[in-house]
Amino acid sequence: MRALNDFSHRDPAFVPGARAATRPDRPLRVGLVRDLGVAAPTAEVNASLDQAADHLRDVGYVVEEIELPVLAEAFRLWYLLCMEEFRLAMPMVNEVGDQGMQKAAEHYYAVAAEWWGERPTLEQFITGYARRGTLIRQLGEILESYPLIVLPVSSEQAFEQDADIASVESMRRLTAAQASMMAIPVLGFPAMSVPTGVANGLPTGVQLLGRRFDEETLLEAATVIETRAGTFTPIDPR
Repeated sequence: MRALNDFSHRDPAFVPGARAATRPDRPLRVGLVRDLGVAAPTAEVNASLDQAADHLRDVGYVVEEIELPVLAEAFRLWYLLCMEEFRLAMPMVNEVGDQGMQKAAEHYYAVAAEWWGERPTLEQFITGYARRGTLIRQLGEILESYPLIVLPVSSEQAFEQDADIASVESMRRLTAAQASMMAIPVLGFPAMSVPTGVANGLPTGVQLLGRRFDEETLLEAATVIETRAGTFTPIDPR
């Protein structure tokens, strides 16, 4: 963390002396989110959530199941804000990108068009950024009550190779399963994944989401889960 916080003239977003978040009250309340409202979790993913919740309860965390629809909306905003910014790079993708990269981009835009149309307007883009600010405030308020949230990294386990370029439907399924990994970066909150085990030869884990400038709470909870779950690498190849 100290290395990440050091000044670099190459970082255009650096802000010196960002104040760390105040320590949350104890016992710490944890929100357990199973389904973001985008893709239902598999049995293996649900089991990993239960396992992580039990590990946290063992050391005094208070875990309560909650809903978090703000992330489903943030996921849809990713397809507007990020993909419209990426559109500026498409000439380079078409010029030097391989067939897989070009096909993935094609599928991303096909899914994005289902919500935002083939070519979103500047008004949509600006309105999307304004809405992003509202969602950041809403999630921040939730994290005041639940300073730590446990949720899936993905609603499914690892996908088959090239699932993103196999078809538009496959891309839609893949991104829906991994909605949290798109929604959280859009809103700019710290999060991390923690392994919990292996099921059917594939890794399982959970994602921890926390308040801005409160990475310490995430790292503490991750240590609890990782210590009790054990080490699972390397996974035997199939």
